[in-house]
Amino acid sequence: MARKSTKKKSKKTPEAAERNRRIALVSAVVIGGGAVFAGAAMGVGELDRKASAFIVPTNPSVTINWPTDGQGQVWMPHTDRELIEKKLIRAVQGGKALSRSALEEAGLAMMQTGWLDAVPTVRWTSDGVIAIEAQWRAPVAAVRLGTREIVIDRDRHVLPLDYAIGESNQYFFLGIDARLPEVGEQWQGTDLEDGLALLFLLETEGLLEQVAGFDLGDGAESGTLRILTKRDAKIIWGAGPGRERPGEQPTGIKIDRLKALFNRSGLIDGGSEFVDIRGANILLQRREG
Repeated sequence: MARKSTKKKSKKTPEAAERNRRIALVSAVVIGGGAVFAGAAMGVGELDRKASAFIVPTNPSVTINWPTDGQGQVWMPHTDRELIEKKLIRAVQGGKALSRSALEEAGLAMMQTGWLDAVPTVRWTSDGVIAIEAQWRAPVAAVRLGTREIVIDRDRHVLPLDYAIGESNQYFFLGIDARLPEVGEQWQGTDLEDGLALLFLLETEGLLEQVAGFDLGDGAESGTLRILTKRDAKIIWGAGPGRERPGEQPTGIKIDRLKALFNRSGLIDGGSEFVDIRGANILLQRREG
């Protein structure tokens, strides 16, 4: 955060006024795109007036384009938005209004949250407010580790969200090999990459509604994907989509088999507790009794 500076009061000379005007103009830069802050929109005289009013230590307000769903509703939990707002307030508190350093501190604070896909656009508005435009990462699944569910986005970035088992309201993954990365970092490993590819494939094919999560396998079975249904059935899928092993059916045939089971029984597992769709024939096993 920019340090507070103290200045002795002095008479405003024409040279000092011109110097302050230049400082304000240079400072009012959009960090993300490098565009100069709205001299044309406000008019030079208005900008001079705003600059002279704001070139003092201040605690500026901050506005953020929070992420929204298809209906325009903000989906980020209120508590998480509050955490981001508090972090931003601490970052810019006491900085000089219309200064570049305040924008840099705000941008850095946003990047450190782990929520963003790219460096945000940060700018001063005409009324001395810091406006932030960000590209947000969205939750798509959770990785179960111990007693927690760690939420990730579609590109395997760890989001600053974790919940007790069953509380994340996300499709979950079990059996991941790679270590847990820091918030904002990408979770490594082809097993999770394949698991997400299968999740997106089932979503595209309209077969995801009955799915609870995915087991990525461990030990000798690592990389053998299993679909876990909401009725606790297990469907052996095999290797990741497009990465079939010798003896496995192509992805298209596996999808056709799931659709056939659904069309016959209304369930993608066909009403069985165990289904293997990898080989030449479908294997079904029902619980006895």
